[in-house]
Amino acid sequence: MDCPALKQEALRNRAAAQQQEGLIASNRGHNQAVVYAGGVLFPPLLLASRNDDEAKKSLDQLQVQADRIDRLSRAKGC
Repeated sequence: MDCPALKQEALRNRAAAQQQEGLIASNRGHNQAVVYAGGVLFPPLLLASRNDDEAKKSLDQLQVQADRIDRLSRAKGC
């Protein structure tokens, strides 16, 4: 990959990471309400929480890719 291709890949990676972070953040309020209500009122309600395992796994993979792109960019002097 040349420098422009690395830059383009870095931009694509950042956009995908922001999308996954947005998904995780959008579920945060729901999960906080469920945990509060489940802990105080009705414990089985805790099963209604939304786990973001796929989004978190994808975000981890995107971070690995971002690190790789950064190392390649530095190695090529971009």
